Amino acid sequence: MFVKESITLRIAENHRLRYILLLLLLVSNLFLSAQNWNTSTGGNPQRNGLSNQYGPIDETLLWSGGSTSVIARPPVSDSIYLATVRIHNLGDHAQGSKIIMMDIRNGDTLWTKNLPMDFPATDWYNKISAIKDGVLYASRSGNSNQSYIYALDASDGSVIWRSESLTDESSAEGLNFLDNGDLIVGNTLSVLRINKIDGTTVWESNRLTYGDGAELAVFGSKIYGIVNDMGFVKVASFDPSTGQMLYKTSALDNGLVQQQALFLGNDGKIYLPRSQNNPITDSLYSFTDNGGGFTQNWSIPIHYIPFSSSGIGPDGSVYSYSRSGKVIRINPITGNITDSSQVILYGNASYPRMSIDAAGIVNVTNGGFSDGAFFSFNADLTLRWQTPITNVYIGGPLIGWDGTLVICGVGSDIRAYRGDLTAANDGILSDSDSELSILFPNPFKDKLNLKADPLLVGSSFVVYDYTGKSVFNGIISSEISTYDLSQLSSGIYLFNIGNNKNRLLKLIKE
Repeated sequence: MFVKESITLRIAENHRLRYILLLLLLVSNLFLSAQNWNTSTGGNPQRNGLSNQYGPIDETLLWSGGSTSVIARPPVSDSIYLATVRIHNLGDHAQGSKIIMMDIRNGDTLWTKNLPMDFPATDWYNKISAIKDGVLYASRSGNSNQSYIYALDASDGSVIWRSESLTDESSAEGLNFLDNGDLIVGNTLSVLRINKIDGTTVWESNRLTYGDGAELAVFGSKIYGIVNDMGFVKVASFDPSTGQMLYKTSALDNGLVQQQALFLGNDGKIYLPRSQNNPITDSLYSFTDNGGGFTQNWSIPIHYIPFSSSGIGPDGSVYSYSRSGKVIRINPITGNITDSSQVILYGNASYPRMSIDAAGIVNVTNGGFSDGAFFSFNADLTLRWQTPITNVYIGGPLIGWDGTLVICGVGSDIRAYRGDLTAANDGILSDSDSELSILFPNPFKDKLNLKADPLLVGSSFVVYDYTGKSVFNGIISSEISTYDLSQLSSGIYLFNIGNNKNRLLKLIKE
């Protein structure tokens, strides 16, 4: 009898643990969907520009405007936080720029920051590098100078820590993250891992690369970057635990310039856009990491695209730029070009940046100054819509909260285009149409209303936080009922009806 009871208890406990793990996974996915553009180049650790949000379907603006700037810089976003740098005086490195934290939902300015001048003779303008888990990372590197990285609280701009080591990130590039949140920095002469808690150096591994093209990409248990090996460009892998260089490709070509970092497919394929402004060398290379070395799959000629970004579609398609200035769609297996757009790189447009949404929509700013423009393409690169953005340079496009697409121009030209909320589906609500429940307003401040099917009246419900802990419970008393949740902290929660794990609703408290 005792054995049977013990087995029954273990089975019940296993079911409970599985349920909590499911909740943790679902909440984790919710945070991922809200924190969709953490790195300044490419938006995610693979730097491939692919978002799990549904971007805008047309030119409908959610909001526009912001602090003035004379040059466009790339934004980053985490949950509702949208961080930009606005440079209003190119002649004043100390006071001529500011970090601006905005609310991506409405464009409101939450706070501004001017980093300390730790090295007055060499420190550059303020530069944002990345954002993750409510922490913004910024520095004054960017002109081949070394400076510290500052970790700033995204809610108020207060300093959490200053890095132990100096970094020399380019002004057009930014850091990356390991799965545990530690920072991975691509310096010209090293790869650096920084502890996310206190800014101390975990390890630093020597390498030689280029002033631009030093950014690192992360996939699984590997860090990938470019090395300059005796004047030859090679792709190398690094161990995230020790920083040790594990292996590298054979030489691609010689040359003393590389102005773009690599990006990765969601299957781990490595793509290096060689960018030297040389028709002999400038090509997109594809590699496979075999666990002990690299195999080159293919290479195709591409446009000269310094400081730019390419992308990966949800079906694995690779997107880059042809020598004729068109966006091209590439078969990742064969390297064959399957589709191409109209010409977008013309005149002085040479710095394109790309984001791709969950529907496969390809969004591109062409990097032009007088010829600056934004283009939205279908997956097959047929044009959906376009609009001019003078002096856009490397100012976007970012896809963040609820699919909001943000582009940073000059002057007060910051634009946020409304995401396609009708297509958004977090994949966690599987109630049948007859049992559908609606929470409103959502996001909410204090009081939450629940509209439920009559069949659910009398059912119990539970609200879980991101750890899977129950923080509120009650009974659905009528078809429309109101609950006071003012005691909850701001954040994302799961609203669970009854004991059916399929009745999970995303809930956001401001």
